[in-house]
Amino acid sequence: MVDLVIKTLDGELMEDKKRPLRTTLYGEGIFETFRYNGSLPKSITKHYERLSKGADLLSIPRITLEDYIYYIEKSLDLAEENNVGKDLYIKTVLLSEGGDYYALKPYKSHLLVIIKPYKQPKKEICLTVSPYRVNSSNPLLRFKTTNYMLNVLAKRYAIEKGYDDAILLNEEGYITETTSANIFWIKGRCLYTPSLECGLVEGITREKILRKAREVDLEVKEGKYKLKDLFEADYIFVSNSLNGIIKVKRIDFIQS
Repeated sequence: MVDLVIKTLDGELMEDKKRPLRTTLYGEGIFETFRYNGSLPKSITKHYERLSKGADLLSIPRITLEDYIYYIEKSLDLAEENNVGKDLYIKTVLLSEGGDYYALKPYKSHLLVIIKPYKQPKKEICLTVSPYRVNSSNPLLRFKTTNYMLNVLAKRYAIEKGYDDAILLNEEGYITETTSANIFWIKGRCLYTPSLECGLVEGITREKILRKAREVDLEVKEGKYKLKDLFEADYIFVSNSLNGIIKVKRIDFIQS
């Protein structure tokens, strides 16, 4: 049985062929992904704020928080009418509309909402190291943009090698994140994670983890770390807003 997927554009059901041109041509879009289980996450405003900051970077006209939530809730109504389920995956994508010359700024935006059944992730995952480097000076790395092909290539590389995901390194060989999650490790009473200046998404769940770690008196160390810094970790895990925290069982440190 194929899972039903609901796609709406500004709250209305859309056909696959209907896509704003600039996002298709240039990857000029910003997305957020989260889990819906009976209610919107408490962090929904933070998702909106990060999406809006990314829109500002790409000069995509913002939508209001009220419209953002309205389009999601309208899409959820359609999902309910079509019996998609109660525990759901939601992706919101702010798409850009405008002329096809690449230097132009978009003059309009649309919110694409994709809803489908949430699938439980593995409890433990194995990671490899991506052969493709990111550049820490790239401002796009701070947001979830539809310029996503490097992540796609790294994810495919990991799967083809028999792993679940890949660690991305920057131009200096410092750890940034995986293709879809922030990464952390614990050694003794210290929690380590790459600093934002390494070139990574400022994860919403990442912020929660750092705050909680300080509340339980773990020493938090954000910094520049290389793969060797993971060797003696007591516990390694990744996090994102969709799946929460997932333990890392094994890492392949050999890059081919």
